[in-house]
Amino acid sequence: MQFRHPRAVALLFAGVLIGTQAAFWLLPRRSFSENEKRVLAQPPTISAEGIAGGSVFQEIEKYLSDHFPQRDGWVGANAYLEQAEGRGAVRSIVSGADGWLFSAPLSDDRQILQDNMQAITAFAQTQTVPVYLMAVPTSGAVVKNKLPALHLAYPDADMLEQARRIVGDSLHWLDVLGDFCSVEEPKTLYYRTDHHWTTEGAYRAYRLLMRDKKESSVMRETFSVEWVPDFYGTSYSKSGLWLTPPDDIALWSNPNLRTITSVYDGNSQESVVQEGMLFREYLSEADKYPVFLSGNHARIHIETNVQNDKRLLVIKDSYAHALAPFLAEEYRTIDLIDLRYFKRQTISDWLNTHPVDEILFVYGMSSLAEDKNLQWLA
Repeated sequence: MQFRHPRAVALLFAGVLIGTQAAFWLLPRRSFSENEKRVLAQPPTISAEGIAGGSVFQEIEKYLSDHFPQRDGWVGANAYLEQAEGRGAVRSIVSGADGWLFSAPLSDDRQILQDNMQAITAFAQTQTVPVYLMAVPTSGAVVKNKLPALHLAYPDADMLEQARRIVGDSLHWLDVLGDFCSVEEPKTLYYRTDHHWTTEGAYRAYRLLMRDKKESSVMRETFSVEWVPDFYGTSYSKSGLWLTPPDDIALWSNPNLRTITSVYDGNSQESVVQEGMLFREYLSEADKYPVFLSGNHARIHIETNVQNDKRLLVIKDSYAHALAPFLAEEYRTIDLIDLRYFKRQTISDWLNTHPVDEILFVYGMSSLAEDKNLQWLA
């Protein structure tokens, strides 16, 4: 192929290179990407050891990638190009109808799931109080009418059946998948742009728990509901599909319920204490989901004005955060422990000095299939 004006083409190409370099050095650096909801790479530390081992070159590549001029635009353009090419999952996200962004189906490797369920079973068999397990299916296994016509199968039902067989009668199994699939409008149970269930989904799971306990649940009319717009969740951040419209977050609260929430990080004995369970300062930030219990922490302790002495331990991932306001209607005290961050002692050791009346596991299927921290149970 011959160009009629090769010198102009060469000058244009040189101009693009020079302009890109100039933009890289002159434009201000960002430390955080609001779209991707992550901290961007810091300038690499140059050392002889790093050069010899090659790690410094990987750090340089990551830094250049994270701070490339107009990075968000390029990431978005690439995501939409891959979608136009018919890719089944763009950056581990499946794009469905009406702006639905689903996490890609879980891997069919069941070893971690089996190990985790065996750990939960062994733990439950040593307890003298009721133990409940709430395994939350992925949105792709429930909101099926919003999936694209061609997609990989979601294995949640088979994986949950495997998990149920392992635990047997060692605990109370709560069939969240069966309950959710019976809903006429399952799209109300999950966010479009995030992997979590909505407050509506959490409320339905709370009612499932109360039915299993053969106790009445607090009716939805008890709660006041506040809608917060412009929520972009984790699926949006991973997808690069920046034109997807946002979700709304529904904040449910009972005006008659009084709570004190204490948040503990890591091995610290000190806590951040506030009234209520909603941390509203996060509503003005890029990631709004930590409005529920301030996000992920080692332990969260909740005191309520409920007129009983019941104590609940919740061993959980982040699905439990939107569930907590409903659990607080039933228990005087609640402790929520996240094994990804709670490393001071095993749960069995913690229970020796903090006895409870009931134990509830709340985990999304991705955690049960991929998280290796359940070894800290005993």
